[in-house]
Parts: sequence; C-alpha cells; structure tokens
Amino acid sequence: MTPPIIDHMPARGPRRRFASGALTAAAWTVYAWLWVPLITAVAWFVGVRTAYLRLYMYENEIDAFLLLSLPVIALVCGILLIGWAEYNRARFANADRRKRRVKTDQEQVRVGLGASAALAARLRDGRIVRLALDDDARPVAVTSGS
Repeated sequence: MTPPIIDHMPARGPRRRFASGALTAAAWTVYAWLWVPLITAVAWFVGVRTAYLRLYMYENEIDAFLLLSLPVIALVCGILLIGWAEYNRARFANADRRKRRVKTDQEQVRVGLGASAALAARLRDGRIVRLALDDDARPVAVTSGS
C-alpha cells in the first residue's frame, strides 16, 4: 500500500520548482493584499481613527509630552537593544559551548534500529531512501528515493 502523500518534487527540475514557489508566493501576496481593506476598516472601527484625531488633530495643538517622550523612549529602547547585543557578544565571544557528538558506529545504529547488517549498510550509503517498517516499527526494506 502506498502512502497517501503525493510528492512529485523529484520529478520536477530546479527551474520548475522555483517557478512553482514563486507562483505560490505571488498568489499568497495577492490573497493577503485582498484582506487589507477589511483590516483597515476593522482598525478604524476599533478606534485607531479616534486615537489619531485625539492625539494629533484636535485644535491642531502639539502635545509637548508626546513630542518629548516618544524620542526618549525610542532612544532608551535602542540603547537597551544594543546593550543586550553587546553583552551577549562579549559573553559568548571566546567560548565554544557546543559539544561534539559522540561517535556512533554502524553496529550501534544497526542494533538500535533492529535492522540487519545489509539493511543498515544500505541506509548508511543511500542519500535519499524510502524505509519500509513492520508492525513493530523495525525496518524491513530500503528503496532508493532519487
């Protein structure tokens, strides 16, 4: 019985895969663009327009608090972000905290999978393989996928 997944990617060349991806991205962009009027209407309904009018448009007054506080808040946020980045750069600059993996030989993998030596060798040597499992999830057959 074949799995219910339809995958024709290996049958298509790189240009066709790129064209398909670009077409999908363009379709999603158009779809998202169609939602913009509804999102705008909901935002105005919720109160973005009212907030804008109260903050900036009534009597054409400039709110001194907003005029002075927003740049200060932006400056503080920038300083905090740069400070955090520099702290992390200094903290991790000379430390290689990644640990090397323990070398696992083919016999350990074969025993762990419960596979025969020939099956384990085909798994190791295959670049793209399709693995068939029995009811106990042990590998029983390997076929090349490319």
